[in-house]
Amino acid sequence: MRLSSASQHFPDSCSGSRQTADERGSEVSRLPLRSCFYVLKSALAVFVLSASANAETLRKPLSLEQQLKAVPAQFLAQQARLRGDARRGALLFFKSPAGCVQCHSVSDEPSPLGPNLARLGKQVSDQQVIESLLYPSRQIDDKYRPQTVLMSDGVVHVGLIASRDDEKLTLRLASDLMKDKVLDRGEIDELSPNTKSLMPDGLVSALADQRDFLDLALYVMQISKGGQRRAAELMPSADELAVKDDSVNLDHAGIIKRLKSRDFETGQRIYHGYCFNCHGTDGNTPSLPTARAFGTQKLKFGADPYRMFMTLTKGNGLMSPMSHLTPKERYQVVHYIREAFMRDSNPDFVKVNQDYLAALPKGTEDGTRIEIVPRDYGPALASQLQRKVSSAITIDLGPLTVSYDLHSLDQAGIWKEGFLDLSETQHQRPRGEGTANPAGERVGGLSVWKWGHDGSLDYPRQGLLPRGPMPREWMDYRGHFLHGRHVVLSYAIDGREILEMPLSDDPGIIRRRMRIGPGKALTVMLGMGEEMITSTSPYQSLDACVRNGDHFTAVVVTGDRDNVSCDADEKDRLQLRIPPDVNAREVEVICLAGVGEDALSSFARKADRWRRKPVEYDFDQLTAGGPLRWTQKMTTVGYLGLEQGGYALDTLTIPDSTPWNTWFRTSALDFFPDGRLVVATYGGDVWIVSGINDNLLNLKWKRFAAGLYEPMGVKVVDG
Repeated sequence: MRLSSASQHFPDSCSGSRQTADERGSEVSRLPLRSCFYVLKSALAVFVLSASANAETLRKPLSLEQQLKAVPAQFLAQQARLRGDARRGALLFFKSPAGCVQCHSVSDEPSPLGPNLARLGKQVSDQQVIESLLYPSRQIDDKYRPQTVLMSDGVVHVGLIASRDDEKLTLRLASDLMKDKVLDRGEIDELSPNTKSLMPDGLVSALADQRDFLDLALYVMQISKGGQRRAAELMPSADELAVKDDSVNLDHAGIIKRLKSRDFETGQRIYHGYCFNCHGTDGNTPSLPTARAFGTQKLKFGADPYRMFMTLTKGNGLMSPMSHLTPKERYQVVHYIREAFMRDSNPDFVKVNQDYLAALPKGTEDGTRIEIVPRDYGPALASQLQRKVSSAITIDLGPLTVSYDLHSLDQAGIWKEGFLDLSETQHQRPRGEGTANPAGERVGGLSVWKWGHDGSLDYPRQGLLPRGPMPREWMDYRGHFLHGRHVVLSYAIDGREILEMPLSDDPGIIRRRMRIGPGKALTVMLGMGEEMITSTSPYQSLDACVRNGDHFTAVVVTGDRDNVSCDADEKDRLQLRIPPDVNAREVEVICLAGVGEDALSSFARKADRWRRKPVEYDFDQLTAGGPLRWTQKMTTVGYLGLEQGGYALDTLTIPDSTPWNTWFRTSALDFFPDGRLVVATYGGDVWIVSGINDNLLNLKWKRFAAGLYEPMGVKVVDG
């Protein structure tokens, strides 16, 4: 967003610079984007303070149509050439709610209502294309000008003249383009041309934003000059044009029965975002002759909820499929139309009763299911875990996934053959009221890693927060480091600084490499069992083994293991004891969950090798940053605001796609001193954006971090 002069105008030369209207014609200086955000913040604060005194002081933003019409067509044509994407425009032509393809052809197929856009010819200027999109009735080709025909018996027909001779006139009726009406010229009293195009005013409002308009405009510009050859080059693939039938296996009766006032309100918002352009804001004054007046006219394809839903789902006549809406949202807009416009006035209104509901197709889904998109969150993701752990970090180790409770640094879960099921969370759904759940099979023999405090597993729990962190003197979590695929947790237990790196190269083994700072003795619980075997057993290389029938959990400690011990307490809990130290030590605790004597013997042999030659890791290097994990940069084009007042809102366009399937729901932002922008997302990413200047033509998006827990704030510190 930037500040600009309230008296600015767009020069006829369309050079792109904005100038004041004073006699000097000096260029408007624009504050750096960073400064403008601060100005906006202050302005909002002032409004909040004064809102109770004058609730009308905040001007509503202008609609897209109003903004586009407020600037010269020549400027918009220039912006389309500069910022538009004709391939995206082709998709909009064929699939957007504006329904362009329903009336226009770009191939050898005849156009039902409007001209074939690939045959317009080079004589049509880019400016004329813009004007035709914004003002469809300003200049109408005579071949596509609607005609009103008054017959001698008083009947009136409106439509396009398909053909005529001395005796007959064939009219393509505006009310039903699938039928031609042949009229006897001797019975025609009056034939008069209309001044309104069949293309309704305001159809551009069906587009989402300025980018969509410029993309669509560029597409039409290019095919009008390049003809069918260019149209063929830009033709979307069959997969891109495919309309998925998501009406299968829906519980239609259940959805209809559950529609309430909240659904009415949602349907109202959808209707006035997409449907009003053709059907009118009141549902009864359609701007398109083929569109129905819901309150009075018969609906061609059915007036009951299910058939209206199927019309929205598959499209019909000149109406495009509303596949961008979920099935539930389509039923919500049907509910609004029926209750707001049809119930009290349309004689074809179909009442819903038990017999009607019983006859509907059967299914089990509620219409809210969305496609699950696999996303790359990096090697670790912070989130809730089920309903049990309010703050966890879950780490993908390859063969295993391990999750830690960040309020205690105890292990919250461990499983194999999967990471997290996030299908009901904010990572996949707009609301995301569900929890992150394990997406694999629990490994019971490795399920315990639980810290004691003050030398005991039975530390007093009175006064502890039920869902909050431990007292800081017991546990203090600092965060985690990433180095390639390695995750290093940083925390303190009973005042001793710990760096812990979990690893796994086998679905039955977890290794915890740890650097433990000086301090008092520590205790951590590793498991429970029916039978406890210590290092006095036949397996001398093992520190301990817990048996539960044929299943066992075996433990070996390598590294600086002097005076480190494993033993069972009076409650048959296996505990690892780390003695007090005046210096730091590094150890690796390796646990195996297995079945049978052969597996135990094999692990004991490996343990002997690990003890004699432990694997070493450089924690200083692991916590000092590693190679870039996300090297690619995404490039986008921004859009200059079209507002004519004192504020202009520029758009920094997010990437359409990334190699990691990022969902860009931005949650916070801040700026570097050099003008770069840092953006956090609701899903846990942090991105750095460069190229923010006066033209916004080369924005570079670089992923900086991932896996955070719903970051709602971000701050650049020390530049």
